[in-house]
Amino acid sequence: MKILIVGGGLQGLSCGESLYERHEVSIVAKDLMCRKSKFFHKVYTDVEMDESLLSLFEKEHFDVLIPVSDKTVPYISKNKILIEGKYDIKCTCPTEDLLAMVGDKHAFMAFCAENDIPHPKTVALSENTTDKAAVSVGFPSLIKPDFSVGARGITRVDSLEELEKKYPAVRERFGACTLQELVENEEYYYNVMLYRTKDGRFLGYAISKIIRMYPVHAGSSSCLVTVENDEILRICKDCLDKLNWVGMADFDVLQRLDNGEYKIIEINARVPASLRAAYISGVNFPEIIVRNAMNEEVPHDDYQQGKTLRYLGLDIMWLLKSPKRFTAKPSWLRFIGKDLYYQDIFRQDPSSWWTWLAEGIGKITQRNKRLR
Repeated sequence: MKILIVGGGLQGLSCGESLYERHEVSIVAKDLMCRKSKFFHKVYTDVEMDESLLSLFEKEHFDVLIPVSDKTVPYISKNKILIEGKYDIKCTCPTEDLLAMVGDKHAFMAFCAENDIPHPKTVALSENTTDKAAVSVGFPSLIKPDFSVGARGITRVDSLEELEKKYPAVRERFGACTLQELVENEEYYYNVMLYRTKDGRFLGYAISKIIRMYPVHAGSSSCLVTVENDEILRICKDCLDKLNWVGMADFDVLQRLDNGEYKIIEINARVPASLRAAYISGVNFPEIIVRNAMNEEVPHDDYQQGKTLRYLGLDIMWLLKSPKRFTAKPSWLRFIGKDLYYQDIFRQDPSSWWTWLAEGIGKITQRNKRLR
């Protein structure tokens, strides 16, 4: 089959690794890692999320389209009916309405509250309701923009005075915000990947325990281990059932250290940067996505826990900043092992590491020039 991945980075690269041996895989991406990768039949660097993408479909036919980034998923979702109807391409993303709801952090938390899905206490903020929000949520808590990527704009506050001081600046930069209960756990959090079909079947899952992250205590995974956890799996499946979700979903889940309760923090309607954690654990989500989109039989994947995945680039940053750099387990100095893999190094595609390094040096150089 002819597959088009829309969006680059580690998500795109991991999708390519998962699919290239069975399919003709192309990608819309600009980053050097994808341009130099052996995983792709063609790399389209001059296509944007506009008429140029639709023009590509006029020239070439693809069977399945997989958007993988925060920019490409909304565009494909918005144009899903057009693309599927006019160009006969299967678009693997949620409907526009469902995507808008889960993408709005306040709306998604409200949905969780209405459907008895475990989540942190969350209240909408405005200039006139900071005191009421503080009473409802308590402290410590987090100011969270309703629409943001990653941890951008998330600000901890420990008192009403601090909330009233910091909230205006966050709102000015990011727009509407909520005040959310802080689930204090600086040691780890969980990532859950699931695929749900239109008729409510689950075709695969992977659960990662993120044990190192950057920024330290509140960032993306730099080291994780795949685990089994029936309670987290039950909670996330229940959430997708109540959403009537179809396709890939990626959850972030925190656990309270005082009572062990799990809380869903957010859901992403795309494959995560740590997609490779599922692949090394025996679950090929991109293949599941393609087979299900084409109404083909999906082979059963045997999920295996205990696989460690490091994002070496971020793990170097973690090493420089973390006070636990010499006491962490597994040791930061463990670079080789039977069940140890890398998020940014692909043995079948050696170019991944040096291209990542080249791009990283380029970004640092450009930033330094701007600061002069």
